[in-house]
Amino acid sequence: MAPPIPSFASLRGPRRSHPAMDVLAPPPVAARAVTETPAARPAEKAAPRPAEWPDLLRFGVRMAHDAVRLPLLLACAPARRLRRLLG
Repeated sequence: MAPPIPSFASLRGPRRSHPAMDVLAPPPVAARAVTETPAARPAEKAAPRPAEWPDLLRFGVRMAHDAVRLPLLLACAPARRLRRLLG
């Protein structure tokens, strides 16, 4: 049995241990100043759907393809640059 997937609730919580997180992540909803009327606020968007097996398979195939292709690109890059310089 696989371990449970951790949530990111700790990142969204009001207690933040790193000041950089205050810059990168928006403040919690309770800390925001409520200046708009409820009617003026846009409707909340639906949460993104969780990743499913076909998504993970597609991602894995893409990563494997890139992992095989990367050494070839790095080996050919100097020759390609030299050809461009020489005309």
